[in-house]
Amino acid sequence: MIDKKGFFVVLGVLLLAASAAPASDKGVLLDELYEQAQLERQLNWIKSSMTLDYSEYTLPDKVLDTVNQVVRVRYSPLFFRVSMMNTLDEALTVDELLALVEWYNSPLGQKILKLETIANNPFNAPRIQAYIEERLSRQLPRSSRTALIEELMVALDVVEHGTELAATASVGARRILLEVMPVINEGARRPPQALKAREKPAIRRTMSERMKSIFFYTYRSLSDQEIRRYLEFARSSAMQNFQRGQVLAIGRML
Repeated sequence: MIDKKGFFVVLGVLLLAASAAPASDKGVLLDELYEQAQLERQLNWIKSSMTLDYSEYTLPDKVLDTVNQVVRVRYSPLFFRVSMMNTLDEALTVDELLALVEWYNSPLGQKILKLETIANNPFNAPRIQAYIEERLSRQLPRSSRTALIEELMVALDVVEHGTELAATASVGARRILLEVMPVINEGARRPPQALKAREKPAIRRTMSERMKSIFFYTYRSLSDQEIRRYLEFARSSAMQNFQRGQVLAIGRML
């Protein structure tokens, strides 16, 4: 039989063990989040955004071939995973990881992830553009739906995050081009942050309307109530830090 003093000692040990367990399991939670959120699909976006289009450059095909090969080799799944996991480890607490894992395990989290995966696939870009031109150019969704989408965009800070990612990818692609074929162009040799700062205003001007159209397309099958539930989670520290962590990780890679 355990007396009261012994009971409190045992309880204290149990509470200490319980509080220490999440910290020791943080790596497990990160692994689970990485798989559940399908973070590796972002690698497709990175490679697509940094692959040089032959029609847009007057350089020899051999140079463009080399740049695109560097992109394919450098940004491997292992490199991406290690870089993303290290940054998210810094960005997220154990409690936030638990909240994210629970969200992506939920039916709504799974449903939204599926919709976002389809929309973010580079091969789906023509379908999105067709939707924008054929549907949204004729009639926008009702005002209440538009307001929900705009609130979600603000909560996820998609304009700033999208601008940062687009500028980062553009500068990163030019950096690789310089590695393959150095050019006499002092402007191209400026620090990456200076180059991104120069590009961001032009990108930001069109980002808001572009992202709104993409959000209309991506979440078109969700009810207003489902969007409100997503909006509530999007405003949590877990999703806020998750979004910022992903953008920071990709910026560090490129």
